[in-house]
Amino acid sequence: MSDPFDPIEQWLSADVELMPAKDGTFERVHHRARRRKAAVAAMTAAGAAVVIAAAVTVPQLASALLPGHGGGGPLRIQPHSSSSQSQRPGPSPSHSVHPSPHRSSGSPSSAPPSAGQLSILNSSVAPDARFEPTSITFVNDSVGAVLGRSTAGCPAGAAGPCTVVAGTTDYGQSWMKVGAPPATPPSGSSGVSQVRFLNGENGWAYGPELYATHSGGAAWTKITGLGGRVIDLSTIDLRVYAVVATCSGSGSDFAGGCTRFSLFSSAFNSDDWQPVPGVTNVTVKQPVRPGGLQLTGQYGYLLAGSTLFAGSPSGGSWQRVTPSSGPVPACLSGSAGSGSSGVIAPGTNSDLFLICRGTLYASADAGQTWHKSGPFTGPGNPTSLAVAPSSGTLVAATGDGIYYSTDQRTWHRAGTGGGPGPAGGFSFVGMTTTTRGVAIPADAGLREIFITSDGGLTWAAKAIS
Repeated sequence: MSDPFDPIEQWLSADVELMPAKDGTFERVHHRARRRKAAVAAMTAAGAAVVIAAAVTVPQLASALLPGHGGGGPLRIQPHSSSSQSQRPGPSPSHSVHPSPHRSSGSPSSAPPSAGQLSILNSSVAPDARFEPTSITFVNDSVGAVLGRSTAGCPAGAAGPCTVVAGTTDYGQSWMKVGAPPATPPSGSSGVSQVRFLNGENGWAYGPELYATHSGGAAWTKITGLGGRVIDLSTIDLRVYAVVATCSGSGSDFAGGCTRFSLFSSAFNSDDWQPVPGVTNVTVKQPVRPGGLQLTGQYGYLLAGSTLFAGSPSGGSWQRVTPSSGPVPACLSGSAGSGSSGVIAPGTNSDLFLICRGTLYASADAGQTWHKSGPFTGPGNPTSLAVAPSSGTLVAATGDGIYYSTDQRTWHRAGTGGGPGPAGGFSFVGMTTTTRGVAIPADAGLREIFITSDGGLTWAAKAIS
């Protein structure tokens, strides 16, 4: 029995009255919570940017192999009086653009693909037989995808060939079937021939039509309303860019005779495409061709005919780049002729390389000034140019084979399995890391890609199987 006169017992039994918080306490707590939440989100985004920025953009038959890497400070480009682009957001373009969204039917999802789906990360199904590759893309030094055609993977009743996709998680040593867009191989204004992935979920199939996936390839949505053929596409960080052109080519030559074009852009996880100010309805004397759109973390380039455009890959207007002094490569002056177009590849910081009419040119300021590094001695017309990260080795694909240079002056023929290499040479070469790279033969009927593991010096054929 408790003592009713015990003061401690009486104190413990008394009701407790909470003291009110000081004025503004709850507002301060709420503000600090919001700051912590924003900091966590920023750290998460920064981490993702680091992962994406670790890759390097390399040119392909229709643009880049990987999301790009960047470096260096902002580029200052003087505006040009006609339609133009800038490497970093610059002055207002010479004409105003009122973008209208171009949406697909349905809302894309950025949720990771679930187990069992035919995605580049989760598939366990063997790739289609008789796979003829036409385009390849890599997310990092292990995960990638290849698009091509086959008569074995077509839906019941389809005449074929049809479009097929395969994915890899070991840099092409083994492949698995991935869901393909419901499109035929390219023919005039229809079909697709190229593929790009930014990460394990978001990717695009194009050339000349455009399809998007936000499930690693498990499902694709057709993008309409862009008003032309998509002949080039590249992606980096949080955005994707596409060159949409008016072309006269027929059959598999879907990118032939493209003399009018616009540059479009969308957020990576959206299908809301808008024209890029400064590069809308541009007419060029020499046709714009696939492979001229290149992105790094700091700079974006578009070689369209004999005109070089540049802009920020994160958004804003782009501008025409006019060399301010020094030699002007013939491919940028319009004197190279309609049958001669250069190939470009960005290096580190603001370095840019161009092969034009048998000469290698280099620019340290994103194309504002150029100097001749030396002759390009590889036989055959160059189709693609890549720069190996860290080492700076240049690797070029031609109609004859693959050639590399470690000093920007002398070129050597790369080994391709001890023989002369595939007839017709290569349509694309790209370096994912300092040592690893891939190449696509011009003859897709060979049913193989080529892989290097020694920085581009030697290449080995690998079937998609």
